[in-house]
Amino acid sequence: MLVMIFALAGVINAQSTATEFYDSGFKKYENKDYKGAIMDYDRCIEKDPKNADAYYNRGMAKYSLAQDDEAILDYNKSIELKPGVFDVYYNRGLCYFWKKDYNKAITDFNIAISIKSDHGKSYCYRGACYYYLAKDDEAKKDLTMAIGYDQSYAWSYYYRSLVKYAAVDDQGCIDDLTLAIAQNGNEYLFYYQRGLSKYSLKDYNGAMADFNMTIGLKTTYSSAYTWRGTTYFAQAKDDNAIADFNKALELNPNDSQAFHFRGLSKSYKKDVTGACADLKKANTLGYAKSQAELDKLGCK
Repeated sequence: MLVMIFALAGVINAQSTATEFYDSGFKKYENKDYKGAIMDYDRCIEKDPKNADAYYNRGMAKYSLAQDDEAILDYNKSIELKPGVFDVYYNRGLCYFWKKDYNKAITDFNIAISIKSDHGKSYCYRGACYYYLAKDDEAKKDLTMAIGYDQSYAWSYYYRSLVKYAAVDDQGCIDDLTLAIAQNGNEYLFYYQRGLSKYSLKDYNGAMADFNMTIGLKTTYSSAYTWRGTTYFAQAKDDNAIADFNKALELNPNDSQAFHFRGLSKSYKKDVTGACADLKKANTLGYAKSQAELDKLGCK
């Protein structure tokens, strides 16, 4: 998702030591020694405090260490010293995106697009911002633009699939996720989201296959166990369902859906006491349909 860091620029007019630290930081970044790169860029900036590229590259290293706030400060300084550079706005936009500060991210992606109007990933993440701000029309337009400019970027299809899922266009969601998986078959979220749409269409075997893939790629993803268990429940495989709900609740003890459907599975196995306990817990956690099931079972 990152674009690039700036290699040694010919316009640097600092002492040779600043240049040496800059070059060393660049090499360390390329070798994924981000802490070492930051230390070198610190020294470079001490020697050459007006080196906009050094601030940008140090920001990139900090971003790679999930230090988003510190990265933003460096991007700000880089923009102050040298405005109008596409990569800086785009990567600052990514920082804001991961911080869920979607309006600021949109502002940066707007500037990035004004500089490079055919950059698919800028449209992708601006579209994703619109999706999270519940502006689905703008989101779908941007994500379709993103795919038009770059058909190889899997996340554009993924975020567009979320817009389609919200619009109850399950087949459209499946189609986009299949395209995403064709570009990147190792992302668990793609299979998980496709499994949800297949479940909605009552394609339980297809949903099961996708939830299996999700769990194979990320064994600690509790929601995949919940939905695989729910799929087992829909197929009247109560023992399998209960085993998955147990695992889901081990990973996430506040999963109301897992409690609800485990309670239903237990009720079909004539374990009324266990069913009532689970349904009461689901109801306490806010699962809307649990109270009606409690009433049916006559739980006290």
